[in-house]
Amino acid sequence: MNKTFKKMLSLVIALAMVMAMGLTAFAEDAPTYKITITKDSTDKAAHTYGAYQIFKGNLAEENGKKTLSNIQWGDNVTSATAITELQKIEAFSNLPADASAATVAKAIADANLTNDSAGAKAIADAFAAAVTSPKKTVDIAAGETSGEITGLAAGYYLVKDTAAVSGEGASTRYILKVVSNVSVTEKANVPSVTKKVKEKNDTTNATTNWQDAADYDIGDEIDYKLEGTLPSEFAVFKKYTVYKFTDELSAGLTYKADSAKVVLNTENGTDITELFDISVSGQILTVSLKNGKDLRADNRFTKDSKIIVLYKATLNENAERGSEGNPNEVELEFSNNPYWNGEGTPDSGKTPKDKVIVFTYEIKALKVEPTSDAAITQKAYDALTDTDKAKYVKVGEKYQKTQELNGAGFTLYKNVNGTYEAVGKEIKNTTTFEFKGTDAGKYKLVETTVPTGYNKAEDIEIEVTATYDTDSADPKLTGLRVTPETAGFVVESTNTTTGEGADAVTTTTYSGVISGKVLNQKGATLPSTGGMGTTLFYVLGAVLVLGAGVVLISRRRMEA
Repeated sequence: MNKTFKKMLSLVIALAMVMAMGLTAFAEDAPTYKITITKDSTDKAAHTYGAYQIFKGNLAEENGKKTLSNIQWGDNVTSATAITELQKIEAFSNLPADASAATVAKAIADANLTNDSAGAKAIADAFAAAVTSPKKTVDIAAGETSGEITGLAAGYYLVKDTAAVSGEGASTRYILKVVSNVSVTEKANVPSVTKKVKEKNDTTNATTNWQDAADYDIGDEIDYKLEGTLPSEFAVFKKYTVYKFTDELSAGLTYKADSAKVVLNTENGTDITELFDISVSGQILTVSLKNGKDLRADNRFTKDSKIIVLYKATLNENAERGSEGNPNEVELEFSNNPYWNGEGTPDSGKTPKDKVIVFTYEIKALKVEPTSDAAITQKAYDALTDTDKAKYVKVGEKYQKTQELNGAGFTLYKNVNGTYEAVGKEIKNTTTFEFKGTDAGKYKLVETTVPTGYNKAEDIEIEVTATYDTDSADPKLTGLRVTPETAGFVVESTNTTTGEGADAVTTTTYSGVISGKVLNQKGATLPSTGGMGTTLFYVLGAVLVLGAGVVLISRRRMEA
């Protein structure tokens, strides 16, 4: 409805012609017309639209204006029902029960209703209650954006869905149109749902800190936000009783009991949790409008309202590291038929799922000691296979072959606001030390138990940095790096190339493991003397003691 009803019907001229000429029959060779229907951009569902003829007549054009004359009741409407429904509207309460099509059309034109006004919508509702079967229909598939209803005689038509709409779509609001060849846009709009995760260490309340990916340590609590909208046609709905978030958490996430709450419009908005049932079954969190609740009956809700769910989850021991990450997805089920009156099961649609992901990593150290093999040069090292290179560590300018060493214990510390804090407990009595579930940050690896007979390894300080999509329908881990390179730790990854030549695309998949070797050297044995040299000292000492005794005795005798 792109013009006023008065302009759409063009009835002023038409009614004058009716009074002067009376009603005439259509010529058998009268031209036919089409209605081109374009779907709303948010509507991805399949539809069957029907065109219902309310009035028929002769179509003419005068001074660039199309007029409908010789107006009669159309083939797809029950006139008595139409009049009864129109009489419920105050402006048409005085319509005679046996009013002719021309009388009804003149009353509508005289009301001078504007496009999409409340009165215009009320008239559409009245005719919708009186239509029978459609004159013509068109099927528009889920992947299509428009379609045509063809072969229509001139007249005044109501266009609507002929069946319930499911999936990512909504039933159109009724469309009234005077038909020559015309185009209309579906009067339907689909709500949306978005999911966000808050980045770690964020202490502000700014919504800009919500994003589609983040990284965390195992054991950390993670803040999530679900945000649903209402359709632009919300005011047309008779009832709005379906509004349900279904959020699926991956195995690496544990919902924090009783953490979910529902607020209106902003994170600090009105708490509306009492309108919703909140339940958890396995890894599924459901937040659903309670039975008997109707958003249309609550004046706090408009087409611009946002319904927000806030909750927390913990990254647990089942968390996947690296590129695979720990995703969770949400979808929204919503009322999608503006004319559902409360009888039977309400019609509903579903949005596509929206996904966020939390990444975590692992720092892994292998405890080694040198073998008796001589160190080799860079050139000799470069000539080795990858398998053999893995047995060496760099010591100074050369490479030393190593073997695993047991008996050590390591503790990992993380720099938190300038202070190093232990990450979990000491790991000991093994050769491989795996600190699973760490996020990006600065770390210090300390040998807190030293194998007997070995010197303590120097503390190793590294920094792990990660990059990932923060605004994406399918967020990815795009980079993982460890510095400094001199620490000897590397990021484990694999590259996959698809396509050839200029079309070749290389994708890096990160295992999430940052690994390196920690070298222990044996304690030094200080040099010593032994053998005859020591015995000689013992003999000389005894001779000196005996001599001193002889001198002492001789002196006492002389004094006597």
